[in-house]
Amino acid sequence: MNVPHFDLRELWLVQSRDCTQEPQVLDDDRARFIASVHAGHGSGCRQYLAASAYCFRRTADK
Repeated sequence: MNVPHFDLRELWLVQSRDCTQEPQVLDDDRARFIASVHAGHGSGCRQYLAASAYCFRRTADK
Protein backbone atom coordinates (compact mmCIF):
# COMPACT_ATOMS: atom_id res chain seq x y z
CA MET A 1 0.00 0.00 0.00
CA ASN A 2 1.25 3.42 -0.88
CA VAL A 3 1.03 6.00 1.86
CA PRO A 4 -1.17 8.87 0.66
CA HIS A 5 0.22 12.38 0.78
CA PHE A 6 -0.62 14.47 3.85
CA ASP A 7 -3.07 16.67 1.91
CA LEU A 8 -4.93 13.64 0.59
CA ARG A 9 -5.16 12.08 4.06
CA GLU A 10 -6.56 15.34 5.44
CA LEU A 11 -9.13 15.48 2.64
CA TRP A 12 -10.19 11.87 3.35
CA LEU A 13 -10.49 12.66 7.06
CA VAL A 14 -12.74 15.64 6.37
CA GLN A 15 -14.87 13.71 3.88
CA SER A 16 -15.33 10.75 6.22
CA ARG A 17 -15.82 12.55 9.53
CA ASP A 18 -19.56 11.84 9.82
CA CYS A 19 -20.10 8.27 11.05
CA THR A 20 -23.78 8.37 10.08
CA GLN A 21 -23.01 8.80 6.36
CA GLU A 22 -21.61 6.15 4.06
CA PRO A 23 -18.53 7.10 2.02
CA GLN A 24 -19.40 8.24 -1.50
CA VAL A 25 -16.44 6.86 -3.42
CA LEU A 26 -14.19 4.00 -2.35
CA ASP A 27 -11.05 2.49 -3.77
CA ASP A 28 -8.60 0.12 -2.10
CA ASP A 29 -6.46 2.77 -0.39
CA ARG A 30 -9.34 4.96 0.74
CA ALA A 31 -11.33 1.99 2.07
CA ARG A 32 -8.39 0.77 4.15
CA PHE A 33 -7.75 4.30 5.42
CA ILE A 34 -11.37 4.83 6.45
CA ALA A 35 -11.60 1.40 8.06
CA SER A 36 -8.49 2.08 10.12
CA VAL A 37 -9.66 5.56 11.21
CA HIS A 38 -13.16 4.39 12.19
CA ALA A 39 -12.24 0.91 13.53
CA GLY A 40 -13.08 1.68 17.16
CA HIS A 41 -16.42 3.34 16.55
CA GLY A 42 -18.61 0.26 16.82
CA SER A 43 -21.37 -1.23 14.73
CA GLY A 44 -23.23 2.05 14.27
CA CYS A 45 -20.44 3.65 12.24
CA ARG A 46 -21.52 3.52 8.61
CA GLN A 47 -18.11 4.72 7.44
CA TYR A 48 -16.44 1.67 9.01
CA LEU A 49 -19.11 -0.77 7.85
CA ALA A 50 -18.95 0.40 4.24
CA ALA A 51 -15.16 0.49 4.13
CA SER A 52 -14.71 -2.91 5.74
CA ALA A 53 -17.38 -4.43 3.47
CA TYR A 54 -15.55 -3.01 0.44
CA CYS A 55 -12.24 -4.48 1.65
CA PHE A 56 -13.86 -7.86 2.37
CA ARG A 57 -15.56 -7.96 -1.03
CA ARG A 58 -12.28 -7.10 -2.81
CA THR A 59 -10.44 -9.82 -0.87
CA ALA A 60 -13.13 -12.40 -1.63
CA ASP A 61 -12.98 -11.55 -5.36
CA LYS A 62 -9.25 -12.29 -5.57
